[in-house]
Amino acid sequence: MKFSAVVLALAAMATNTSAFVPAGPTFGVRAPVELEAKKSIEDIGDDLKGKKVLVRCDVNVPLDGKTITDDTRIRSSIPTIEYLREKGAIVTVCSHLGRPKDGPEDKFSLGPCAERMGELLGAEVKLAPDCIGEDVAA
Repeated sequence: MKFSAVVLALAAMATNTSAFVPAGPTFGVRAPVELEAKKSIEDIGDDLKGKKVLVRCDVNVPLDGKTITDDTRIRSSIPTIEYLREKGAIVTVCSHLGRPKDGPEDKFSLGPCAERMGELLGAEVKLAPDCIGEDVAA
């Protein structure tokens, strides 16, 4: 008797639910939204003359000692920097190289990257000695 009651109860439940349709109202489901196109540097406008622009570049390049073995990441940042300079912006580039554990390490210096970026830009790229303090206030 108990077994047949359980089978009938399961059969009744099976007719009311489906594995492919939610049983009740769902929470956290959002209506579809239309995404905007990805913005480009050219979308910020032409009024850049004299403005200071901070560009975060990924120049975490492979090094053999102090020699860059693949400058692809540096070369890919050049069009953005050149565009900003052509529009009259004062460009500052920031990045990091590696993950030093106990403070600055010479093997993680961005010196070779700054030198290569300067070669590609045809202009001097000054390397700040630190990211804080009086030495970098200018």
